[in-house]
Amino acid sequence: MAFAAKQGSHGWDEGNKWEGIMSTLLTSPKKFPGFGPSVLVRQTRGQLRHSSIPKERFAARKMLRENCPNVPGVYGWLDPNHRLVYVGKSKSLRSRLLSYFAKTPADKKMIRIRQHSESLVWEPISNELLALIREQELIHRWRPDFNRQGQPVRMKPAFLCISHSPAPNAYLSRRILPKAGRAFGPIAGTNRLRLAVESLNHEFQLRDCPDKTKFAFNDQLQLFENASTAKCIRYELGTCPAPCAAYCSSAEYQQRVKQMLDFLTGRDSTILNRLKKKMIAASGRRAFERAASLRDSLNQLAWLDRRLSGLRLAETTLNGVLQVEARKGRVAWLILRHGKLIQSVAGHAEQHDRAAKTLDLLTGISKRQADPPTQLLDISLQLLIISWFKKHPHYKQQIISFEDAMNSCRQCLRHDPKSDAKGGFIGGFG
Repeated sequence: MAFAAKQGSHGWDEGNKWEGIMSTLLTSPKKFPGFGPSVLVRQTRGQLRHSSIPKERFAARKMLRENCPNVPGVYGWLDPNHRLVYVGKSKSLRSRLLSYFAKTPADKKMIRIRQHSESLVWEPISNELLALIREQELIHRWRPDFNRQGQPVRMKPAFLCISHSPAPNAYLSRRILPKAGRAFGPIAGTNRLRLAVESLNHEFQLRDCPDKTKFAFNDQLQLFENASTAKCIRYELGTCPAPCAAYCSSAEYQQRVKQMLDFLTGRDSTILNRLKKKMIAASGRRAFERAASLRDSLNQLAWLDRRLSGLRLAETTLNGVLQVEARKGRVAWLILRHGKLIQSVAGHAEQHDRAAKTLDLLTGISKRQADPPTQLLDISLQLLIISWFKKHPHYKQQIISFEDAMNSCRQCLRHDPKSDAKGGFIGGFG
């Protein structure tokens, strides 16, 4: 499925430095030093502006009209100790910040933020998608008190994993561990995913007992006649073949695992139709409790199928280079792999050198296998980008394949490095 890249691949050379600064600020407030480094290249971000907030509402609105640009970007509210209490983004910085000083703000939360703040900072961003990415970075870095959505402690994406054991089963995990044979995700909504995993194991008749349980199969040679009994009631209910008691063969159990994997990979979704027919039949027999149980399983597996379908679509369509506008007439490339933002690059005056470096970068990314996610921010950004393209499908038409992007770099290398300095080597794509 679509895997996130390691944080190190973003090229945050000053990441460790800023982690130290942030830690110091949380314990010993000082002057706000700025938002910090970003996965977005500098050419996409304008200069950070810092302004105190006039106490009088009309004076504050006048200050914003005169100083705040009407462009996409991110903004932050600072308390008297120069701590960020809220981070936001907008397609129009000026309009958004002016709304905080309306006579009757649309949201009461705006009033509380304003009451706790003494100054404002804002940073223009060249594109709305880039502003979303920057906002997510800042929430993860600074953990502002008034940001409820996007907080690392509140966001709970997870992975659906298949255990690597003699009797595999499905389980939920916040990160991919070595014991996982297969992994699908990330998937937002841990509580819903937990229910879907439970339905998977029950409907495909796979065990859900701990991995430390000893498993055996009836096609294995044994010194003594099997006298084991099933260790839970699921065998009696007909939802588990009891590999803990050697009541099934290894081939029979692995066939169930294969059927589940076929469902998870989109090759066979007939389980949904079977559950629907069983539910209707149970309702017809007036076995309403059984019908309700089947309905719940059907809803959970249908929800999971939709989530996995979206990830499979991202893996095939969000794979390449997205060109977006940068500042001052330049352009930038967002390098996407399976829906994950791997890195961003931009053209500049030294286009020949930049083309050579980017060609090497793209060649390596296109050939290597996607790394499993290791950081919550990586997972969050991947889900954000997939959601963005779902809401704005026309942006997919602007994604350039890795091969076309590398050909653009090769073409630039054949030209005079001093020519067309302003546009940069990726100016040819529209």
